[in-house]
Amino acid sequence: MKYLSIPLFAILLSGCIKKADIEFTGEAPGVKSGVFIVKTVSDSTVYGENIKDGKFAVSKRPLKYPGYYTINVTDDANNDNHSPFEVYLEGGKYKIETEEGKLYKYPKITSSSKIQEQLSAFYTIVDKVSSGTAQVVKQINQEIKDKEKSSSPQEYTRMLNKLTDAQNNMLTNNVVAFKQFIAAYPNSEISAHLMGKLNYDDDPATYYAIYKTLTPAARNSDEGKELGERLGHLVKLVVGAKAPAIVGNTPDGKPFDQKSINSKVIVVDFWKVGNDFSKQNHLQFADILNRIKDPKKLAIVSVSLGSRKDWWTYAITQDNLTWTQVTDLKGDDSPNAANWNITQIPTYYLLDSNWNIVERNIDIGRIEFEVNDYLKKHR
Repeated sequence: MKYLSIPLFAILLSGCIKKADIEFTGEAPGVKSGVFIVKTVSDSTVYGENIKDGKFAVSKRPLKYPGYYTINVTDDANNDNHSPFEVYLEGGKYKIETEEGKLYKYPKITSSSKIQEQLSAFYTIVDKVSSGTAQVVKQINQEIKDKEKSSSPQEYTRMLNKLTDAQNNMLTNNVVAFKQFIAAYPNSEISAHLMGKLNYDDDPATYYAIYKTLTPAARNSDEGKELGERLGHLVKLVVGAKAPAIVGNTPDGKPFDQKSINSKVIVVDFWKVGNDFSKQNHLQFADILNRIKDPKKLAIVSVSLGSRKDWWTYAITQDNLTWTQVTDLKGDDSPNAANWNITQIPTYYLLDSNWNIVERNIDIGRIEFEVNDYLKKHR
């Protein structure tokens, strides 16, 4: 037998496989002029068409591969800045129908795709349960941005508390929506994928318990395995848990000893040299420390995730970082990054004097408020 015949057969066989075609029709009531667009998850445009008098259509086109994409319907006369919608595309016809005046809601999508049917069911449940909570969060964020400099401390605190309440409501709504979806589709093949889209970082214990109820097929999928590992790690970082150890040396070359920190509240700052946000936020830390009259009440421990000692020590001197500095010079491979689940720079944790987690992933704008609030409650 001649082995050359095998690749030749494969080429002939591949030539017989017909690529799938896809087409779209759509209705967007109230949209005189706008755009319908389809993109890959990496934000590359695949298809697009103008909307005229509430109608649009994309004629039959080849679909390179089936999978997850995003779609969006925008109105030239009313840009509400809503996020694109996740869809699952495979060969066939898709009909897209939006609700008048509510382009931020997941559209009605009619197709023969079973996966898209489940996506539509889930996101429709989310819209129904949320009842505009996401819009409320967006409005409050805008209010804080607009009034931050002009508002009194009391007014600013009121807005932050209002935002926290709205965000907590949204997290609760997402859990409720996902549970309703699982009840409707107990054997869903995309349940792990959908859970991966939610803010499970903010409530890993609840989501880990739900994850364990998913089907073996969902948990053993690539996305399911990754999600399980991540949730298993995150449940060790919940509020009240003992914080992981910080590995590394201080600028004088000595190993960092957390027993050297004797403060009521501790802010752990994960940063990198060259990161503009880290540099700007360090200025805020300096101001916060100056406003705390008793230095024993607050300590800051900055953990660098860089790999160049000379850059690190230069930045400490240049930026006048007077608080505790630590690094293991292992960059992104640092166990500190893995153990503390650092996925973005900068990231901040709030700890108590016993190195138990009080808050995680705090926004820089909330740190002073959270520190003062904690100190008031623990005098």
